[in-house]
Amino acid sequence: MCRGSSRSNLVLMVQPILLPPRPQRPPVERAFGPIVCAVDDSRGALEAAAQASRLAGPKDTLTFVSVARARHDHRAARAVESARAAAQADGVEAATEVLDAPDASAAILDFARGAGLLVVSARGRSRSTGALMGSTIAKVVRGARGPLLVARSLPELRFPAVVLAAARGLEDRRAVVVAATVAGRCGTRVVLGNVGGSSSAVRDALTAQAAVVLAITGQDPVIVSVHGPAVDRLPAMASSVGAGLLVLGGVGRRDVDILSTLSEQVAHRAACSVLVL
Repeated sequence: MCRGSSRSNLVLMVQPILLPPRPQRPPVERAFGPIVCAVDDSRGALEAAAQASRLAGPKDTLTFVSVARARHDHRAARAVESARAAAQADGVEAATEVLDAPDASAAILDFARGAGLLVVSARGRSRSTGALMGSTIAKVVRGARGPLLVARSLPELRFPAVVLAAARGLEDRRAVVVAATVAGRCGTRVVLGNVGGSSSAVRDALTAQAAVVLAITGQDPVIVSVHGPAVDRLPAMASSVGAGLLVLGGVGRRDVDILSTLSEQVAHRAACSVLVL
């Protein structure tokens, strides 16, 4: 569900590579484990719930959670029940939880502690179009310490459409495995997006990652290489390749603040859903 256009003067270079032989034992698909999806009575929350349901695999559990800020506020209960009913219609079983708390973002983050994936709705357009996320969601994005999906509703493509994995080197293997697992479950393709690096080490890492995608999905990924700041190029690349999901990987512990800043900015600017590991 991602627009296929971009105003950026971005020149995409598809880089063909020679793939190594397919491994005899394909990498094990990654299960998220417990998936927590925060919902309310907004339309965007229903899209977040639908995307959480679509990402849930047979080894994952799904819980819809909502926050009631007043004792007689029944909207939270209706929100989780609506999300569960929609998930059941798609063949996915889910639990529900209503939290009584004055601070919604803190309650969601506390409940999702230790979860394999937290899903929230972006609620609106991206920062590049002049609109900010709601304050609660922005606090959750800033405070999350585990995998986080910022879900956006874009009707042009069925989520996840093309899955774009931001790939720079060996440290992004997890993002590639997750992207390939999602693509394999949903029957779509993977694009490996490399920003700013073209060294032999990066090329070798991309070759290895392409083999991982091939082993999990049965299809070769497309590799796209561009130069420039990642915070600008990744959202533009996602729009250019028709991605409905952009997956960002982790970096070393010493760079966690840099990753947090980059992931928050990309989550604001991208037109599609963003999964930050």
